[in-house]
Amino acid sequence: MNASMLLASWTVVRRAGLLAPVAVVVVLLAGTAHLLDDGYGMQVLRGVGVLLACAWVTTMDDPMGEVAAGSPYPRSVRTVTRAGVGMAIVFSVWVVCAVLVEARAETVPVLRLGLAALALGFAGLAMAAVVRFWAGHHQPSYVAVASLVVFVVALDALPRGWEMLPPQSWGPPWEAAQIRWSALLLFGVGVLALALRDPLAGLKTGPAHAPALVPGIVDNDLGAGGKGTFRTRPVPAGSRKSRL
Repeated sequence: MNASMLLASWTVVRRAGLLAPVAVVVVLLAGTAHLLDDGYGMQVLRGVGVLLACAWVTTMDDPMGEVAAGSPYPRSVRTVTRAGVGMAIVFSVWVVCAVLVEARAETVPVLRLGLAALALGFAGLAMAAVVRFWAGHHQPSYVAVASLVVFVVALDALPRGWEMLPPQSWGPPWEAAQIRWSALLLFGVGVLALALRDPLAGLKTGPAHAPALVPGIVDNDLGAGGKGTFRTRPVPAGSRKSRL
């Protein structure tokens, strides 16, 4: 990975899909700054986490994927580089928001909410990587972002005892929710790693695995349209000298 690779990744990710949610986060934080002291800090930071996760998912888009397929960098390297560039922006915005919320509301568990936001981010990346791997779409974020939003709504509707967005930041329900967020993070990382595998990685290539040439006579059969097909026909050892 070099500077040209990072520059090319930044050129791809600096689109409205990434910058628009970041701008919404800035507006949301500025508009709700006066509510952070009234006990709404956790809700605001959760909303920030969802928006930044959606922004991060857009880095999985590869509009020039067909052209870049001929580059010396495999698809997994290009995808990880774009996600890393996007994470630098998303993480910076998250840190600023977390510092502001913690300064205004010290009781908000910023680090625990950061775990939830990170788990949502990797879950969204995994969704996009699966869409890219199975469907072959070069812009899987359209499906992945919509799926992530539906997933968050479903999390908010979980029954008591399985909730992952508890209203209180203490007690057994909160601790159980953190375990579930950790499990979701590990699951998302695992699915993402599997979906980023190169489908041709298991094929053996190179001179050592090239098919052996069998001595013989080359036949040129002209088919329809005058297109020839070439194949080798084995020649018995005794008649090889007479044919030369």
